[in-house]
Amino acid sequence: MASLVKLPIPLISDIVEGFPPGGLIVFAGYPGIGKSVFINTALVNSLKEGYGCVYVAIDSSVDEVVDILSDKGVSVGELVDRGCLKFVDGFSIELHSIAGSIPYTRISALKPIETLDTIYNSLDTLSCKKKLLVIDSLNEFLMRNEPGIAIDFVKGLKLIGRKTCSICLVSLHLGIPGLEQLYSSIEYLSDGFIEMGFDPRLEELGIPLRRLRVKKMRGAGHELQWIPFTIARGGRIEVVDIKQVISSVRASLAELKGLSVG
Repeated sequence: MASLVKLPIPLISDIVEGFPPGGLIVFAGYPGIGKSVFINTALVNSLKEGYGCVYVAIDSSVDEVVDILSDKGVSVGELVDRGCLKFVDGFSIELHSIAGSIPYTRISALKPIETLDTIYNSLDTLSCKKKLLVIDSLNEFLMRNEPGIAIDFVKGLKLIGRKTCSICLVSLHLGIPGLEQLYSSIEYLSDGFIEMGFDPRLEELGIPLRRLRVKKMRGAGHELQWIPFTIARGGRIEVVDIKQVISSVRASLAELKGLSVG
């Protein structure tokens, strides 16, 4: 069996042994929980470590992604010129008259097989040996195609990952009615499944504490418990000391109780 890949993903790299080579890694959670922050930070760190990447922009325009990478100190134009970074645009497919600042290939979520061909060709022609595929997000393909076709698309991503020796990071928005069965199928098909959400107990108290857990990582040891985290300024991901949070909650409740008595 091939060695596990040490991919630089904040927090997650500390709780998993490694990532399966050619694996499909899913970041699942409700919109706004921080999936894109993790994926984009992993992308920035990987580019700085010599990875080549194909970024499939579905939820944001290519120009938005370029701005995010540039703000993090990535020389986007230079990497594109060297063939180490390629963009595939599934966001502005109807706006053919609008030119982006960086060259990219357009795809449509309504044409999943053609999209797989485009992704494969883009990865296969990357000039870097270490390769990363980022798709943010899968939902467009799930919502605009029949379930069987959507599942075939996910299987196709797995085949491409193995064929090109690429790690594939994808985001998946949970909570959309009618997609529950697809969510379960994607979790089953994935090589790694990272679930993100708010702590329900603290949420009842009005404290929106983010947390994540690695539900699955094929062939790799990993922690199973929920890890609380926060996203600080500049998109910095930090672990939260839950004991401090509970202590603060208790202090606040005691203060409220004292005010009500008074």
